[in-house]
Parts: sequence; C-alpha cells; structure tokens
Amino acid sequence: MAREQLGICAEANLHASYLLFNALEGQEALLRQKLARIPLLLARLAEHFSETQLTGVVAIGANYWDSLYPGARPRGLQAFPFAANDNLALAEVWADLLIVVRSDRLDVNYIACQQICQLVKPHVDLLEQLQGFRYLDGRDLTGFIDSPQNPRGSRKRKLALIDPSNQPVFAAGSYLHLQRWHYDLLHWQQLDISQQEEIMGMSKIEGSLLQPPRLLANSHALSSRLGEEANLPLLLMQNMPFAEQNSHGLISVSYASEPDSFSLQFGYQLGYQTAGQLKEQQPANQYDLFFDYCHADLCAAFFAPSLSFLEMACRPDNKS
Repeated sequence: MAREQLGICAEANLHASYLLFNALEGQEALLRQKLARIPLLLARLAEHFSETQLTGVVAIGANYWDSLYPGARPRGLQAFPFAANDNLALAEVWADLLIVVRSDRLDVNYIACQQICQLVKPHVDLLEQLQGFRYLDGRDLTGFIDSPQNPRGSRKRKLALIDPSNQPVFAAGSYLHLQRWHYDLLHWQQLDISQQEEIMGMSKIEGSLLQPPRLLANSHALSSRLGEEANLPLLLMQNMPFAEQNSHGLISVSYASEPDSFSLQFGYQLGYQTAGQLKEQQPANQYDLFFDYCHADLCAAFFAPSLSFLEMACRPDNKS
C-alpha cells in the first residue's frame, strides 16, 4: 500500500517554511535520489524534536514533472491554470520544486530547511524562501478564522489523497497549489465589522456562515462553496499568514485528490460559472467580494507524490 507524505493531512502547526527551487539542467538522476531522502531527513528530525510535530511535503512543479519523472505523469497535472483576469491580477511562478516544512518551533524549521538546502544545493537554485506563522486561534490577518469549512478525519484524506482505484501509480499522492496573497489591510480595517462579515460571508468571532439575507451569493465563504451553502469543500487548505516590513497577507496551500478541483473552485471565485477551459467560458456577473481587498503575486501548481513513489523512482533500474 502506498504511503502518503505525512505533511499533507497533518494538523495545524505554529510555523511553516516554504522553499521554492529551480533545478539545474542535467541533474535529474541525482535529484530523484536526493528528493527521496528528504522525508527520511524530516522523520529523523521529527523523532529528535518530538514535541514540535514536525512534518513536511516534497512537491514537483507541473512543468518540471516530465523532466524528473518521464515514465509516468499524474492525470490532469497542469501548470497554474489562470492567466490575467478582469477580476484579479495573477502572477505565475515557474518553480520546479516546492518543499514545505511545518512544526511548532521556528528554530526546528530553520534546522530542517538548512539541512534540506545542503542536501540539494549542488542540483538546484533557491528561488525564494517564504515563512508563515499561526495567528491567534487559527485566524488570518483579516481577523477571521481561516478555512473553517476544512474537512476533518477520514474526509480529509479522501479529499486530499488519490485513491488507488483511480490512479494506482500515484496512489496517496496529491495535487498541490501554492499562492501568496497580499492584503490591503489599510482599506479593510476601515470597514465596520458588519461590512467585513458580509464580504466574508461568516461571523467574525465564531466563523459560522451568516444567515440570509446577509449571506451574499458572492461572499468569500459562499463562492468557495460554488455558491451553495450545502456544498462540501473541494480542497484541503493549509493556509498561514505572513508579515514583512511593508507586506502582509496569506500563504495559501491547497491539496486535492482530483486534478480539476482547484480549477473548479478558484474559477468560480474569479467569476466563472463552469469549470474546464475557463478562458472559453462567459464570465458571470459576480466574483468573490474579498478579491477587492487582496491580490496574488505568486501562483504555482505542483504534485506531491507518495513516499512509495519517491522511493521507487530513485532506484537505478526504474524507468520513471
């Protein structure tokens, strides 16, 4: 049975580090071996710092997958599926690799990232290192609870991990999208709580959905559910706020077991009624109201294979 990477369905942590790399040309064989060693490195650190709940995820960029693993490709894996949009400016980042490290101690994250960079340094260039943190009781910088609709228990695994009956080779893997959102907190904080709640579609304290008529069809909460309160989430979210000198917002990581789940949800939020080739669809009259107070300057699509796949693919006799 395929073994998933533990960081995909892990519980929330206090700190997260995100390493984005570009691979050097001709390093594929060595990189396959090094990537298979990263989960072992993290497991060793997790045992040593057992109180920190350290986990991680190794993910390969959609545009780099065929170079690294030419023998098989996850069904429907594609680069970030949206270009410029009338409702939101988006910037795709062409990153070959993403490694996520999460724990309850920032110093342990630092140690893990340092060891990972030393391991892969001869074969990659570090594009960017992002840092997220838990804010209050799991809220983002708007003051609202982040992703209160997130699934729990067995539903979490079903939503995020590929079922063996669908794609046996990629069982226990997950489609991953990374975005960095910058918040316009200056204008957001000028709104009163009632206005903020109607934009988000939920109460600011409890995180529960508002009741009609205050629950607007294009509120953030309802557009994330494709406009229907009864809809279950399509994505498992692992979001964390970030804050720098003149920049603050949210680092959003979403996991899905189906390749079109992200396109379906995010496309609806952008103002499209249907999924598929969104550029060929007619835009709807409404889009996520919260998009008036944020913008994304980093968007990238990856696939996080199972531990079993990483180990198998680095064997000398494997053709993947």
